[in-house]
Order: sequence, then C-alpha cells, then structure tokens
Amino acid sequence: MRMSYIINCFCLITIFTYQLAAQDYEYASMFRAKEDDYTEIECIIIPIAQEPQDQKEMNDDEHHISHPHVPGPHPSRAPSNFATSTNWGGYAAANKLSSAKKNSVSAVYGTWIVPTLESTVDDSYCAIWVGIDGYNSSTVEQIGTGHDFIEGTQEHYAWFEMYPEGAYLINGFPVTPGDVISASVTYAGNATFVLKLYNDTQQVFVTIPTQYTKSSAAQRKSAEWIVEAPWWNGVLPLSNFVTAYLWGCTATINGATAPIKNSKWQNIGIEMVTDNDIPKAIPSAILPDNGSFFMTWHHE
Repeated sequence: MRMSYIINCFCLITIFTYQLAAQDYEYASMFRAKEDDYTEIECIIIPIAQEPQDQKEMNDDEHHISHPHVPGPHPSRAPSNFATSTNWGGYAAANKLSSAKKNSVSAVYGTWIVPTLESTVDDSYCAIWVGIDGYNSSTVEQIGTGHDFIEGTQEHYAWFEMYPEGAYLINGFPVTPGDVISASVTYAGNATFVLKLYNDTQQVFVTIPTQYTKSSAAQRKSAEWIVEAPWWNGVLPLSNFVTAYLWGCTATINGATAPIKNSKWQNIGIEMVTDNDIPKAIPSAILPDNGSFFMTWHHE
C-alpha cells in the first residue's frame, strides 16, 4: 500500500511537472523568480583534489577530479540519435550536431533530485550537472552536484568546473538526498560565464564569483544535461544512483530558448558504456514534455 501511494504521488508530480513545462519554457524568467524568494548564501570555493591533504599537488591538473567528455566505442548507434561515452550519460544539443556553430549557445538550465546511493563493491563516484560545451569541443563550463560512495558512506556536495581547469568544491552549499537541485550556466559576454546553483528544497542559491568563471577558449557550441562518472587518471567507478530524473532541461541556442527536443536545433542521447560497450548508465527517450528524461544505472 505504501509503495503504491509513493508511485501514485510520483506519477502525479511528474504529470504536473509536464504541464508546467509545457505552459512556459521561459526558464530564465523562472530562475530569476527563484532568487526573489530564496536566500543567496556565500560559500567557500576549494579546489577538488584526489588527495587534498597533499597541498603541493593541489595545482597539479593530474590530481584534480575532472569532468571531460570521453567518447565511447561508438560515436553513434541505432537509433541514430544516440551516441556512446565511457563517462557521460544524458543529452546534448546543438544547432547542428555534425558541425555545431561557434558562439551559438548562451544558456543552459536543468533540475534534478539528489539521489540516495546504493552500495557498490568499490569506492564509486557520480556527478549530475548542466553545462555548455564539451560534446564537440575541448572546454566545458559546468556546475552540478557530486554523489560518491566512499568506504561504505555516501558523500554529497556541490561543485563547478571550467574545464580544462580543475573542478572546485562549493563548500557550504547544502546537498542532501531528496533535495531538488536546479542549475544554470549563462554567458555574460567578455569571455565570462555566470554559474548558479539552487537548492529548491531548502530555498537557497549560490552564484560562483566570476573570477573563477572566465574562459577565452570556450566555443559555446553545445548544451548538455549529464550524469557522469568523473575522471581522475582514468574514468572512476560509477556510484549506484539507481535512477535519476532530470527535468526542465532547457537551453538558449541561436537566441531561442526551448527544451531539449524541439524543431529549432538537434539533440542526441548519450549512453554511458564501458570500453567493451557494456551499458553503465542509459538515458530514457525524452519524455512528452520534451525537456525531461530518466537515467538508469546498470553497473560501475
């Protein structure tokens, strides 16, 4: 009875989310409205290192946990709107995937729920984020949450990265299983991006200081909504997030703000697989609101 009640409530919430999303894709306005009601908090920005106790190695890129795109064994597969990666799973969008236009993407938005992790044999890691660039370019401007299972304990935190620079911990930002998290990356001009993270459950948000968010190399060619196995000297084992639900997945490309799936640009699903093409995490088809999808964990 309890399980049936939970499933029914989730279905009602999902349907309501679809209806809201279908009515209004002015997601930038929705994000600005959050800031009228939420409390902006100050957080401490700390470089994320595999061994943070070794301060001598903090600035060595080899020792930063990072979030690049690592293509999988199949650049595309049937159906033709899916590709593979060994560390990314989710969706990417661009004006034209085969020859994306530089400086065409100016914003990306998305929302998800902080997962409760299941145990894994090995220490394991997971990141959920939205960002600009990376699918078909060598930089990524991204912000999201991390969900690691270390020595039998769950660790949840907020982070951002202007890849290829190292990732940073947003220390002091609350991330608790079950919290609803929203994120945005927007281009402000003069090689500067505005990265914001919102905890919709606790009604707080943080804006990353722009001293950390400049990139003259950013090409702004694609938008992404990703669940990831982070990188540190190789792709790390993927923590068992069971199922992730991402919604409100919206971007501004060529001046038009719309959900992932629309007639104004192209999108592609990304399946996370091993080097041997074994599924690690697989996205669903885009749901009827055109801006949401599920990610399902398969193995580390």
